[in-house]
Amino acid sequence: ELKLKEFSKQYVRDALLEMGFDPAKDKSAPKLSNEQVVECAYRYIHIYEMITGKKFEFPPKMAPSKRIILNLQRAGMLVGGFVVIAAGSDSDMPHLETLKKELAKFNVPSQIRICSAHKQPGRLEQVIGMYNKSVEPIMLVGCAGGTDALSGTASYSATFPVVSCPPDGMNSTCLTNPPGSSNAFIVKPANVGKFAAQFFASHCPKVAAELEANIQEKIRKLEQADESLAKRARLAESFAESTPAKSGA
Repeated sequence: ELKLKEFSKQYVRDALLEMGFDPAKDKSAPKLSNEQVVECAYRYIHIYEMITGKKFEFPPKMAPSKRIILNLQRAGMLVGGFVVIAAGSDSDMPHLETLKKELAKFNVPSQIRICSAHKQPGRLEQVIGMYNKSVEPIMLVGCAGGTDALSGTASYSATFPVVSCPPDGMNSTCLTNPPGSSNAFIVKPANVGKFAAQFFASHCPKVAAELEANIQEKIRKLEQADESLAKRARLAESFAESTPAKSGA
């Protein structure tokens, strides 16, 4: 019996019925063979090419976690990078808010978390363990004054970068952590913002664009300052040449 070759999901229905599947009685459908899956894919690809007039290109192979991030980025639900601003106390909130603002300048989302390495070591390990499971690229900024155990403890257990930015400036305890504690150290919140943007730029076009714009703006201001000084020098030289020299008595 000749049968019209349909380019629709009817092919799957027919294949299942030919395999003895009864939708009125059977609770689950049988599994299609590899040949049937290929045939079904071919028909849908053919439909795509007929409607769009374009050749179907198979997407490149990538890890599922990366594919999830890309899909969420396309949907506008994810940037492609996230910063955890971790502090041992909320007494340094102005410093934490400054960090959040500097990160926002580069379109990098962030969240402030309060967890003391001295008073809540178990809780800190749980928080780090949770972020270790994230499919989204993460960076943690440790903000602890006095004796900074937060950055060292976090960087020892984390599978993502940890940067110390203490609220009390040049805190040497951030630099003397034991072997295995790999935290970096940046004093100024503005520099933390740029560092995060550099880290996430390869994952997110929006962050990359803001980073490039920031760099070019700095260069433009330097060039303007240089041109302003050069212009003053030219004016001074021109004025000196146009002013007649006074003769001596």
